[in-house]
Amino acid sequence: MRDRSDRAQLATSLLEAAVGALLILAVVAGFLWIPAAEGGSDAKLDRTAADALAVLDAEPPIGAGRSRLAAACRSPTALATERDALRARLDAVLPTAAFGRIEFPHGTVGPPSPNGAPSGRATLATGRCTVTLRVWYA
Repeated sequence: MRDRSDRAQLATSLLEAAVGALLILAVVAGFLWIPAAEGGSDAKLDRTAADALAVLDAEPPIGAGRSRLAAACRSPTALATERDALRARLDAVLPTAAFGRIEFPHGTVGPPSPNGAPSGRATLATGRCTVTLRVWYA
């Protein structure tokens, strides 16, 4: 019969190596299973654009008017007054990695969308004009 002190034991360094290998495999697997891009469908982008446009329409204007969008619709000068505030608020409202461009009859706010990129859009009729917001992921 064997004595209890003669039992075989797994070397501590071998156990540490196995745990380290599992940790490295977990990190690699995490990188492999991350979704590539937030491309999303056009319907999701349309919904994002509609939500962002609703938020912008509820913003109080710098100048006079019911909302920031309605004020920007009045004239090119009014759009110039509201442009920086619209751009900053649009950047804050859109999700990370999303870009947007607001189109008025007399000007735009934001960069043009890249050719071939999936995009969504929403349109809102204010008292004086129709505003279109286009949204896309870079």
